[in-house]
Amino acid sequence: MLSAVLLGVAASACCWLPLTLAGLGMATGTLGAKIAWIRPWALGALALLLAGVIAWWALKRYGGRSGKDNCCTEAPRFPTLPIIILGLSFLGAAAAPRLLHSGRSTTLTATAPPAPAGGTLLVLSTPQFDCPPCVGTLPQTMAATPGVASVQMDFDKRETRIVFHSGSAVDATLARWKKELGFEGKEVKREAASVPSPVGARLR
Repeated sequence: MLSAVLLGVAASACCWLPLTLAGLGMATGTLGAKIAWIRPWALGALALLLAGVIAWWALKRYGGRSGKDNCCTEAPRFPTLPIIILGLSFLGAAAAPRLLHSGRSTTLTATAPPAPAGGTLLVLSTPQFDCPPCVGTLPQTMAATPGVASVQMDFDKRETRIVFHSGSAVDATLARWKKELGFEGKEVKREAASVPSPVGARLR
């Protein structure tokens, strides 16, 4: 049960820890983004614990040998309390981004000067980023990279859309971000960007 609570706290740390530190007057930078990798692993571990407890009970309850050895053996009771704690820990950790930021929009856009026609639009699947505190100042840092026109993160779709200027070294830039910022994602789409990006930086 203690493991369930600790895993739940760890799974939501990328959302509440930057807010806590910011409330204490400490700069968080890209802290949320750097620890966001913990979230899917902690949620997965919680799900495995939940399934393991249920499987253990089912095995004890229905998988025993039949016969005289079990005629007087009391059937194990359903582990209600552990199941409740595991379930609440999982649901709480999974819902943390929306509970902490229910009034926020789900799209964060950071832009640099408009990209000329002929640039490259790259769409990446980034399931590890599901709330603004998870990424901290990461989009602004990425948008300030030479050759990058705009960075847009959609937390509902778990996608990041990046527009590069014409002639930019896309793959080299991604490799640099992975090494220096810990940013990575699975490429979903890459195509020519024909529409210039808007100027400015905003949270919508």
